[in-house]
Amino acid sequence: MEKILVKTGIYSLVLSFFLLVVFMKREESTTDFEGMTSYVVTPYSEFFFHIFRYSIITSIIAVIFVWLYILSKKEKE
Repeated sequence: MEKILVKTGIYSLVLSFFLLVVFMKREESTTDFEGMTSYVVTPYSEFFFHIFRYSIITSIIAVIFVWLYILSKKEKE
């Protein structure tokens, strides 16, 4: 059981990190009431910190789901 939980944690951390690097945008555009558009670019250090934080949260959620699945499977047996 521990082996499955550790693998789930590591694989979900790495996979979510790579997916967030690909799909998360560094720049945000905002349009005010006059129609002017401004762009805000997040620095790389803050950008990777956010990605790492979201990856850890995703990994914890994945481990909890797998742990609950294993517990429910053991109760059925």
